[in-house]
Amino acid sequence: MFTLRAIVMCTVNDFPAYTIDQEWRKKDQEFDGNTEHRLIPREWFGDEILEQLNRLDFALFGKTVSRTRPSTHMNWTHKPMFFELPYWLKLKLRHNLDVKHVEKNVFDTLVGTILDIEGKTKDTIKARLDLERMGIRRGLWMNRDSDKARRDLAFFFS
Repeated sequence: MFTLRAIVMCTVNDFPAYTIDQEWRKKDQEFDGNTEHRLIPREWFGDEILEQLNRLDFALFGKTVSRTRPSTHMNWTHKPMFFELPYWLKLKLRHNLDVKHVEKNVFDTLVGTILDIEGKTKDTIKARLDLERMGIRRGLWMNRDSDKARRDLAFFFS
């Protein structure tokens, strides 16, 4: 007989930006290939985050609830349950990326794109049109012949 004590050291997540409605996907103009010179973002400590969360009034949470988030809520949609753990505020690193799945995703994307596997490649017509719309990587833009547009093989295919 012994007393088992457990602690949640961190959560493990896949890339959150892969979600369909992630806000940075719509901000492609901010990623223009220029070097970033702004200061690094402010680091928030656990007690500051909890204080911020405690000031907010969250509506019911769930799939069937539709609501608009007030600007005062910043990025918060709900108060994570982990903040109820007494030590969660003191952890320096609360969230990690799942390396195994990240490596697998990168490998699948790389091989799918290099081998131009239908359904697995990221070198799609939509991606090429996005490059053109953003005004970057001119060599990868769609080629237009009269009334048709075609996607030439990328430089890594030749």
